Amino acid sequence: MKGYRYPAHWLMVILVVFALLATQCAPSSTPTPEAQATPTAASTETGAPVVEQQLTPTVAATLEVSQQVITQVVEESEAAKAREPQKGITVVSDEDVTTPRTKRGGEYKDVATSDAVSFHPYLTTDTASSSYQGMVYTGGLLRLDENTLQYIPNMAEQYSISEDGLTFTFHLRKGMLWSDGQPITARDFEWTYQQVINPANEFPYLSQLEFIKSYKALDDYTLEIKIDKVYCPSLGQMSGLITPLPKHVWEKLPWNDPDKNPEMNKPSVVSGPYKLVEWKRDQYAVFEANENYWYHGAPNISRYVIEIVPDQDVAYQKMKTGESDTGPITPDKLKEARQLPNITVYEWWPAAALWSYIGLNMRSGFPTHDLHVRRGLSYAIDKDLLTQEVMQGQAKRLCSVYPETSWVYNPDVPCYDYDPEKAIAEFQQAGYTFQDGKMVDQNGKQLRLKLLFGPNTSKTRELIAVTVQDYLRRIGVETDIQAMEWSAYLEALHSNEPDWDMYIGAWQATIEPHIMYTIWAEENIPQLNSVAYINKEVEKLFEEAGSNCDVEFRKERYQKIQRIIAEDAPYIFLFYNKSWSGQNKRIKGIIPTALGIGWNMEDWYIEESPTP
Repeated sequence: MKGYRYPAHWLMVILVVFALLATQCAPSSTPTPEAQATPTAASTETGAPVVEQQLTPTVAATLEVSQQVITQVVEESEAAKAREPQKGITVVSDEDVTTPRTKRGGEYKDVATSDAVSFHPYLTTDTASSSYQGMVYTGGLLRLDENTLQYIPNMAEQYSISEDGLTFTFHLRKGMLWSDGQPITARDFEWTYQQVINPANEFPYLSQLEFIKSYKALDDYTLEIKIDKVYCPSLGQMSGLITPLPKHVWEKLPWNDPDKNPEMNKPSVVSGPYKLVEWKRDQYAVFEANENYWYHGAPNISRYVIEIVPDQDVAYQKMKTGESDTGPITPDKLKEARQLPNITVYEWWPAAALWSYIGLNMRSGFPTHDLHVRRGLSYAIDKDLLTQEVMQGQAKRLCSVYPETSWVYNPDVPCYDYDPEKAIAEFQQAGYTFQDGKMVDQNGKQLRLKLLFGPNTSKTRELIAVTVQDYLRRIGVETDIQAMEWSAYLEALHSNEPDWDMYIGAWQATIEPHIMYTIWAEENIPQLNSVAYINKEVEKLFEEAGSNCDVEFRKERYQKIQRIIAEDAPYIFLFYNKSWSGQNKRIKGIIPTALGIGWNMEDWYIEESPTP
């Protein structure tokens, strides 16, 4: 039985926008799984769709999408029950992971408009970095089956849960090797875990490991993990959050100093399907197949090259002409891409949808600290237009933290449909006055807000930004737009003293709803909770939902969370979108599922056209 083999982080938090807005629609670099366990900032992106005024989806298409979503939610609700940890069980894999692949050879050419930040799996949160890390490091004691979305053995060939549900024992597969031929053992897992939980090492998702009481290697191939109390998402988090690093290499090096630790940017000993050959920052990265890869040996495609290009238009043209095997397809290009003779466009509604939003700075001293300002901004923007026209029918409105594809989705929350009069009324409650076409404060000064987006190569994000600017101007609010290079944008979002009022962002939803707690927790300000949202009732509800494994109880708690967050309006919720990816027809073995297309990427192979 196969399933997605989690790369460096299977917990991906996506912080940026319409990169993801269209990223999900068209991954422009290594396809990422649609069933991540947590969030990561994304750098993959697409170009700028042309807004055509009469372009809306047909009734038939809308009904088809709705039926897909309804069916998926029903299936996912049943799968959720199966994913809850069962007490007193043992699960053993009968999967053969040793048979080598037989269609090896060739080079896959990729393009991206933003480069990775680092190969360090525990210091980054962006998708570009995670995609690189996923090439060279493998992780996941367990994985999600691509069809059932249930946990199955991965690097562990067997696991058991004690009768009281508090002790988890994992037996690793023997024969797994690092690229230098040394065995991958439970000692690597334990050593990595100990570095990760050290607060000084600043792992962004450290809070997701706090439920673990002890994490020990009983011998080279046995891990024992104990928890204090029943915690429903435990199985997925403990098996997916730790990607082992080679202890025999890393223990001699500093954890977070790239000048003294070359493994951070030039990993030499790896566990993933590929090894790094060369990385020239902001130009290209070259990978070659890892002959010691534990899962069926080296991947079919022997060489993988990622070229960094100036913008999405250049990337799309490279795919169109065959210079690249893939590339971003923006919504306005989708129809054309479907008709390209050399390209197959794969499309799917993901199990974990990508949803887009505008983050509002809730810190004291900023206009958006005021609840009525936040609600007024949301009323002032036509989210339906952004959903239908920018995404051209390939997305659906979103009103709170979980999209309709989630089994905990709550349809009964404030949605702030476009209403300029309500927007002005909310601003008036915040002490502003709308006069002479301007929204002014008590001193007669017009309200000006700063809106960030990144990377600055994204024309789609630029289009969203100027559209928002136009709508806010209609209620007398001026907006200063700042487009930023990717790393600078992330730095601005994660600053302890931010100077922005709004930013455009997106998150990858998670199949396990509890993981979304990370973006609302006070302790995760500013790394994940960039808007500095604080609500202790929300945190309490998350805690209750994680400690009771009754599916209906959990659903009720998560639905309360959705209503509270919608009422507090820390985000302007926009939409969640369909996924699609263009791939050259010479690339075979691609099988779209609810996990996307990247889940079996090691099995893809190249079928060259016969010579005339």
